[in-house]
Amino acid sequence: MAKLKEKIQQALKHDRQLENTLDDISESQENLLKNHSNPVFNQKDKNKILKKFSELQSIGKSLHRYKKLNENNYNQDAQEEKENIETILLKGGISYNKYIWHSENSENTCDVCKSLDGKEFDFYEEVPERPHPNCKCTVEIVEDTSSNDVPETMTEENDDTSRISSENQNLQISTPQTISNALQQNSAPNNPTQPQRWIKPCNGAIVGKYGEPRSTHVHNGIDIAVPVGTPIKAVADGKVYYAGANDPKGYGQYVIITHEINGKIVTSEYGHLSSWNVHAGEQIKQGQIIAKSGNTGHSQGPHLHITIREGVYKGTPVNPNKYFDY
Repeated sequence: MAKLKEKIQQALKHDRQLENTLDDISESQENLLKNHSNPVFNQKDKNKILKKFSELQSIGKSLHRYKKLNENNYNQDAQEEKENIETILLKGGISYNKYIWHSENSENTCDVCKSLDGKEFDFYEEVPERPHPNCKCTVEIVEDTSSNDVPETMTEENDDTSRISSENQNLQISTPQTISNALQQNSAPNNPTQPQRWIKPCNGAIVGKYGEPRSTHVHNGIDIAVPVGTPIKAVADGKVYYAGANDPKGYGQYVIITHEINGKIVTSEYGHLSSWNVHAGEQIKQGQIIAKSGNTGHSQGPHLHITIREGVYKGTPVNPNKYFDY
């Protein structure tokens, strides 16, 4: 983590290093997600891992925004964003966690367990899983007490793809009143009666909620933290409206599926994919694997973004919990 902090500080001094630093942050998040699914961690420490993922996601979003502001010559805004990142780093926005392996020291303790006892793993490394079925060894997360947690105050680039366009757009900042109005319009409705219960596209922790006010927009879906390459399932029967990568400035590679409910059309959109294996016009069954998660487009960290819209393509985004529970 110390190296990552230094890289971020250097990137702020030398803008040419920004892309590589964003890649380093994403790689660190990927390892965190792998650790989060590792059974050697208890639930309390898994929550710490997820919190660290969210902290890096926030720093990555702010670093990306700083980069875009610079590119569009918003010098004053870029300077403010830079100072914001430096403040987060100074206050301990990246703490120096250690992962320490503890062998159970019983009849089930094998030579591999004994060799790992007391071993410290750095933040960047993926902690190994238990070496055999009867292993009950654990890994403890020890946090640096000199690092102070701070509230997430970072911002995010717009990841809404209400338009399919690769053209560069000028950065526009929404006013607080605009955000407030949008939140009221998109408030979560009650669950409707449906012929088919929808399923989750994948299992993972929610790191971005529907309706969250962002720097340029209100978040129109939910973000699910999963490692790159996680299989993504269709939430319900439907027909593929689009599958491809014509929106590198938003969802990156993404898939849109239309569903018919009580004679009305609802669309599900799956963004930031690493790949897809369906094509426009294809009939899809619920639970069918349509793609794999990724980190493409406006994505600061590996995750799946899913938006549910009522109506045909470009319809009104609604709270996904109207159709399934997360």
